[in-house]
Amino acid sequence: MKANLSLDLIVDILSRLPVKHLLCLRCVSKLWRSLIDDPDFINLHLRHSLDSRTNHTLILKNTDLHTADLASLGPFAKLEHPLMSYNHGVEIQGSCNGLLCIRNIVEDMAIWNPSTRKYQVLPFLNSCKGYVCGFGHDPIADDYKVVKIIQLGGADGKPLESEVKVCSLKRNRWRKIQDIPCVSSFPVANGVFASGALHWVLTQKLDLSEENTIVALDLATESFREVPQPEYERMIYQLNVGVLGGCLCVVANHGDARVDLWVMKEYGVKESWTILFSLVSEDVIGSLRFLKPLAYSRCGNQVLLEHDKINLFWYDLEKKKADDVWVPGMPFSYETEVCLQSLVSLNVKRRQQNGEDSREPKKMDDFLSEGFKLVL
Repeated sequence: MKANLSLDLIVDILSRLPVKHLLCLRCVSKLWRSLIDDPDFINLHLRHSLDSRTNHTLILKNTDLHTADLASLGPFAKLEHPLMSYNHGVEIQGSCNGLLCIRNIVEDMAIWNPSTRKYQVLPFLNSCKGYVCGFGHDPIADDYKVVKIIQLGGADGKPLESEVKVCSLKRNRWRKIQDIPCVSSFPVANGVFASGALHWVLTQKLDLSEENTIVALDLATESFREVPQPEYERMIYQLNVGVLGGCLCVVANHGDARVDLWVMKEYGVKESWTILFSLVSEDVIGSLRFLKPLAYSRCGNQVLLEHDKINLFWYDLEKKKADDVWVPGMPFSYETEVCLQSLVSLNVKRRQQNGEDSREPKKMDDFLSEGFKLVL
């Protein structure tokens, strides 16, 4: 039986498939490969995965990297990375649209798509002083950028100061942007990407009692701004930022007694901060000191959290109950990162001498004119 399906229907069906199936379908024909490699289709597949909360993986980092589907949380499989060195370990500096920024012990850095196994090593930048990183997407230039905030001062009574450098896929070189008069607070954490900006909890003084500031770097304008914080009900002992469902969130720790998770429903609007839930010491085993929100469940009624780098649990927003997650083969301790499975390419257009890219990708409308047919 033969059925002529419209291109729109074919594209809609393909956009719902996992990346591993799409990579196999690229081998069907040159036409299928061109369709799946088309930037419009890649963006459509990306948007569908984000909107439907599908095609997400959870990565556990111990000595090695292990990955599993976020929906089932198992089984975990070893993930081979491209920055092999004498101890094989890497640090994940950030995740965005299916790309990971990774760094090894000798300070090599790369942007890597674990789904397609494509990667690009960044120019070497020696950072002998302390620094934090961030990785995200510039939606205006459609470019991916790595940011390093390098601490310069703060000792012997000197004012705190940090130098900021940026490397993008399109330019493929490090360049200096405006400095920032503060450094990363404790505990040191890499930037969180949300709403087109990277976010850190920074401080202008070394006094631990000093109130911390949430600072955002807009990746399009490459300018810093302060993000308004919620109206906390009690003293904050520790403040961390995260992202849930694409929204900026804050983990406010009130000692070992209670932790509040706030979500900024409308980015940049102070009044939109809402407490998603609160945890007390009786809700989990161990301290409440380190909690990292990872993702919503597909139906949206649960939140997956990492606890003290030793266990995972789902928190049910309706039942207000925490359920531990344990999968055979999980390491005893680990760091976590959620990564989307995507087809996002590292082959970004770079400026040619004439200012244009001669390799113009084929548009989806061109496939329609070829009378694309599917044989069932």
